[in-house]
Amino acid sequence: MREDSLKKAAELIRSSDTVNIFTHVNMDGDALGSSSALCLALRDLGKSCSVIISEEIPRYIDFLEKGCISKPESVTEEYDLALMLDCGAYGRIPGRENAFDLGRRKGCLDHHAVSSTTIDFDFSCIDADAAATGELVFDLINELGADLTLDIAECLWTAVSTDTGSFQHSSTSARTHEIAARLHRVEGFDSSRLSALLYQRKSPASLLVESTVVKDLRFFAEGKVAIAYLTLDILDECGCKASDADKIIDVIRSLDGVEAAAVIKEGEKGSFRASMRAKSYANVAEVASKFGGGGHVRASGCPLEGPIEHAIKLLGAELTKAVEINAEPDK
Repeated sequence: MREDSLKKAAELIRSSDTVNIFTHVNMDGDALGSSSALCLALRDLGKSCSVIISEEIPRYIDFLEKGCISKPESVTEEYDLALMLDCGAYGRIPGRENAFDLGRRKGCLDHHAVSSTTIDFDFSCIDADAAATGELVFDLINELGADLTLDIAECLWTAVSTDTGSFQHSSTSARTHEIAARLHRVEGFDSSRLSALLYQRKSPASLLVESTVVKDLRFFAEGKVAIAYLTLDILDECGCKASDADKIIDVIRSLDGVEAAAVIKEGEKGSFRASMRAKSYANVAEVASKFGGGGHVRASGCPLEGPIEHAIKLLGAELTKAVEINAEPDK
């Protein structure tokens, strides 16, 4: 199934001269890494290709830009192929829908289980067993016969590393390590340098916001659930951006006894969104689906209704159910 859909994707890409790539809002390492990797590969094959985003790239993955980024307003005419990577619905590319629709044909590569979409894709390669969309892009690049350059290898390694929590998440497979090993064999590849860029560039503002948020953690289910919240007022007080708090959820999940961690962030006009992570057995994807969100079994997100205390109460109750359904970790 995966092999057949990749072959179809490669076939459509080969017949396309102009391609634009779209990844999800609030991009992470897999989203931008897999998008930039494919963009570079298609350019090497003689295609005109860009990654279309409208938001600022988070500082910890800014080295993945690789000269690939364009704004949606630059897309003014029809082009051959529009690709969604690491997402599969209009709601995940807000403000870029018109630019996507200018593609004469449309495709999707994703490792999230997409239950429904209003988009009529010409091809759709979705593999929920893949640890990252970067795995699918690695296979697609091989199918296309493109060279695995150093820049592409750096993007793909970052995609796989970040979405597996540095190869710690349960989604990490033998295939994941096989891909990482192949990337290590690219001349000039240095994973320690990439790790330093990803995990060792904290700003003073990020430390301040982390300490501020962690001081008011809310616990549920006898300490098995921990929820932090980040309001616009807290961001103003700390003089930082929301992206400075991206790693807080990993800090919370690392606490002894915590199975499910969540961070609720306030957005524009009083909107709220939760990011959730499970350590070993809780299904946070089911929790996310109850609020109109989704993602992976151990890593998901969803919108929430405010005010903040109401959002905390709602999410705390559902996460409590999630950790109590399976009182013991999977063996």
